[in-house]
Amino acid sequence: MYTINIKGKPNPKDPSMVKLEMIFFKTNYPRVTKVVNVTGLLADWDAKSQSFRVGSAEATAKNKLLFDLKTKYYHKADDWEIEERNWSPVQLSHAFDEIEQVQSEVKVLSVLQTINILEERFRIKKRIKNGQIMDSKGTVKGYVNLRKVLTIFVSEKYGKTFSSYFFQDITEQFLLDLAFWIKEQGIKNGNKGGLPQKLRLLRAVCNYANKQGMYGVNMAAFECLGNDIKWPETTSKAISAKSMNKIAAIDRTLLTKREQLHLDLFLFSYYTGGMANVDVCNLTWDCIQDDKIIYERIKFPKTAKPILLQKSRDIINRYKGLGYGNYVFPVFTHKHTTSEKRRYRVNEISTKLRITLSKICKMLRIKENVTWYSARGSFISKMVDAGNNPYVVAEMAGNSPLTIYKHYYKNTRREEIKREMESIF
Repeated sequence: MYTINIKGKPNPKDPSMVKLEMIFFKTNYPRVTKVVNVTGLLADWDAKSQSFRVGSAEATAKNKLLFDLKTKYYHKADDWEIEERNWSPVQLSHAFDEIEQVQSEVKVLSVLQTINILEERFRIKKRIKNGQIMDSKGTVKGYVNLRKVLTIFVSEKYGKTFSSYFFQDITEQFLLDLAFWIKEQGIKNGNKGGLPQKLRLLRAVCNYANKQGMYGVNMAAFECLGNDIKWPETTSKAISAKSMNKIAAIDRTLLTKREQLHLDLFLFSYYTGGMANVDVCNLTWDCIQDDKIIYERIKFPKTAKPILLQKSRDIINRYKGLGYGNYVFPVFTHKHTTSEKRRYRVNEISTKLRITLSKICKMLRIKENVTWYSARGSFISKMVDAGNNPYVVAEMAGNSPLTIYKHYYKNTRREEIKREMESIF
C-alpha cells in the first residue's frame, strides 16, 4: 500500500503563507516529505481536501498544478509496481530529480549535456500568470535551436563533434568564430541570423554552468563579442495622434465582423498602455478592477496597471459574454486547451490583425507603417508629450521610465513643434 498526500503548515518565513509538502508513504517504510513549490495564504488552504478553497486567489490554477504533481508521482509508482520493482518512498520522492542528481554527482559536464539539462528543465517548468498556467515551450525551442546551430558550426568549422566540447573549450576565439559564422549564415539567408539571441543564450548556458561550479567556465570570454551580443537599438513603432484618431473613427460598416474585432483589439491595446498582443488575448475579467486593469505581462516579469478609460470599457462591453470561459475577448475556444495552442492562436490572430490594419490604412490613405506594436509606442509618446509623469506612464505600460524612453517614445509632433519654434525664433 502506498499513498501521496499534500499537507500544509505555516511558512516559517511568513506565517500568513502556507508551506506545502508532499508526504510519500509505503507500508513498512518511514514517511518521506518533499517541499512543493506552490504557495498561497494559509487561510485559503483546506487541509481536508488538500487544495486551495474555491474563490481564493488563483485557486483553480494552483489546484491543477497540485493535482498534476500528485498524478505524475502516482503514475511513476504504478509503473514500478507493474515492473515488480522493490522501491521505497525515498526513491519515489527523487524519481524526477535525475537532472539534479547528475549535477551533484558530476561537476564536469559537456556543453551539450548542460544544454540538454536546461532544455528538459524548461520543458517541465510551468508558471502562473493572471491565474493561468503557462508553459516555457518558447524557451525550450531556443535551446533546441542553439544545440542544432552549435552542432553544425563545430562540425563545419573544426571538423569535430559538438558532444566532445566542454566549457574550457568556449574560448574567446571560439566565440569570435561562432559570431562570424552566424553572420555568414545570415547573409546567405538574407537576414541577420539571430546573432544576439544565439550568443546570449549560449552565455546563459555558461552562466548556469558557472553557478553549478562546473569546471572551465570563463564568463569574461564573452566580453570579446562587443556589440554582437547586445540587443540592437529598437525604433519606436509609434504613429501620429492624427493617424490614430483616423483609425479609431473609421466607418465600421466598411469592415467585416472579424475585422471589427481586429480593430477593437488594436484600439483596446492603445487605450490600455499599449498592452501586448499576447496580454490582450489572454486578458481575463479577473484582471479588471473598478477603473483599473492589473495584470502580469506574460513575456516580461512586470505588472502593468493601466487606467480603464471609457473607450476601453465600451470595447470590452461590446464582447461581454462572447469570450470563452473567463476571457474578455472572443479569441480562444474550447480547442485551445494548452498554453502552446493559445500561443499559436495569438500568432494567428496577430497576422490577421496586421492584414486588417493594412487594409484600414489603405482606405484612410495613411502612409505610416501601422502594426499591433504601434499601439504601445503611440500611447507612451502621446502621454509623455501631454506632460504626464514618466513614472506614471511606465506603471501603466508595465515598463521602467528608462525603457519607455529608450524603446517606445517617438516625437510624433515634429511639424507642430517646428511651427512653434518658427514663431518663437
